[in-house]
Amino acid sequence: MSTTLKSSIHQLVDEIENVQLLETIRDFLASRKNSEPGQLWAELPEEKKQEILSALEESEDESTLITREDFLKREK
Repeated sequence: MSTTLKSSIHQLVDEIENVQLLETIRDFLASRKNSEPGQLWAELPEEKKQEILSALEESEDESTLITREDFLKREK
């Protein structure tokens, strides 16, 4: 495991002041620490799997992509 990767994660966590976000990160990491590869995917309902696969397929078609700026404008 890359010590550079771990160091960058530690640095990011050290800079976070939001307690709720830190709790969410802790809970996520704790739940994923001992899980088997592919377990999260296996636990998803079939409908969610299809949504993810559809989004992935759509993202590979450059004609459907928009810029970050356009996306942010639409979300306001």
